[in-house]
Amino acid sequence: MTRRSPLVTVVIPTHGRSELLRETLATVVGQDYPGEMEIIVVHDREEIDPSLSELSRPGREVTPVVNTRTGGLCGARNTGVLLARGELVASCDDDDLWYPSKVSRQVERLVADPDLLAVGAGIRLLMGERGDVDWPAEEAVVSHERLLRNRVKELHSSTLMMRRSAFDTAGLYDEDLPHGYGEDYDWLLRASRVGSVGAVQEILADIRKDVPSWFRDRWVNTATALEYMLDKHPDFADSRRGHARILGQIAYARACAGERRTGARLAGRALCRYPAAPHAWLALAVAGPGIEPRRLLTGARRLGRGLS
Repeated sequence: MTRRSPLVTVVIPTHGRSELLRETLATVVGQDYPGEMEIIVVHDREEIDPSLSELSRPGREVTPVVNTRTGGLCGARNTGVLLARGELVASCDDDDLWYPSKVSRQVERLVADPDLLAVGAGIRLLMGERGDVDWPAEEAVVSHERLLRNRVKELHSSTLMMRRSAFDTAGLYDEDLPHGYGEDYDWLLRASRVGSVGAVQEILADIRKDVPSWFRDRWVNTATALEYMLDKHPDFADSRRGHARILGQIAYARACAGERRTGARLAGRALCRYPAAPHAWLALAVAGPGIEPRRLLTGARRLGRGLS
């Protein structure tokens, strides 16, 4: 049987990270996939860098464009999706790195299982001096119920490959989402209601946690976005663990922002729903004196998957 190699569109939103972006592009252009790929770099609220086109190779066209929609991550992603010619659309952040076989392995999975709307992959978290963390995907198919309970890190924005038609069913990224935080998670919750979502279980991408992040330490932004998401997806209430997780994350963000009483109150609500909610306990610790939030969260994350 002839192997099918559909056109893959890669969408990379970027803002102010020219050196990291070029490292990312090198791993995307260097894929061992036998089919063609178009790589759309979406400059968000900055001028286009036309020199990026010089990174193109045969079958690997790099096209820089400007975000023509709402400023921010969601608008930038949607700009790329709407320009995509590929049957399959892969997303990548402008600081992460793909392994050479990533596109090949995910295309194989999507071609073999036409019921899948999207697939992720295992990841390695690059933590700098703190040491890297391997995070292979636990399951080949991820249910909507699991996504309510758990963020599922292997469905990271830099691992997702989606059918272009999935956006007709699940919709585009939500440009009303405050600060664009959790835009991929919001999309996955919608997609998993109308179709199947899966993952290639092997590690196929490095996710940089050792470089500055747009969301790191912007606690109020995080809390506002999670509150919006909790209202938007009322089925969180059907999952005690999932509801408690989101409440706990909001509590933690509010406590880290200095709103200790609010954080403690929300943590209490979370623990009433699910006493083992880890972010709720972290929020209570931060609400007390003398706790440095990032160090506490980093240490806890190294203990397992419970904080995703």
